[in-house]
Amino acid sequence: MNITVENTDAIVADLGGLSYKAMRGAVRAMNRAIASGRTAMVREIARDTGLKAGDVRDALPIRDATIERAEAAFRAGLTRIPLIYFKAKAPEPSRGKGRGVSYALTGSRNRIPNAFIATMRSGHRGVFARKATKRLPIAELYGPSLGHVFAKYRPLGLARTREAFDTAFAHELDRLLSKQEPAGG
Repeated sequence: MNITVENTDAIVADLGGLSYKAMRGAVRAMNRAIASGRTAMVREIARDTGLKAGDVRDALPIRDATIERAEAAFRAGLTRIPLIYFKAKAPEPSRGKGRGVSYALTGSRNRIPNAFIATMRSGHRGVFARKATKRLPIAELYGPSLGHVFAKYRPLGLARTREAFDTAFAHELDRLLSKQEPAGG
């Protein structure tokens, strides 16, 4: 999702000699708007998937606008989220006597009978399952990616971003024009 200021020449011409300050105001408005759009998306995606809002926010990085690049964006990747983030529960450590792992996805709890929760030496905690009947190798289990859920709520985020940009840019222009005083008085 991108927000770009187009026709900057027309904006600069309307504002007279305030070109650099006007562009700074537009960049500030874009950054505020993209953050507001991301907040709306985070709220809806977290509600839909059952993930914590902080985990969803971390998965939607923002690229802020600058004076040189008048474009702000945020995106959701297609990498799948580890199953441990979906409120996974199991006896820890299972010592081979576990009943599997249950997790919450889209409002209902599901269970994987042969899975277990383990903490690796690095401190990474995850849901794992054996690939074969032997002890090793094991593989970490993942849930869906946020990219698919992101696409479902994209119109909502885009509408919120546009609304926030209009409000923030109008505020920035009012602030900029109120600081500019006439030459005679």
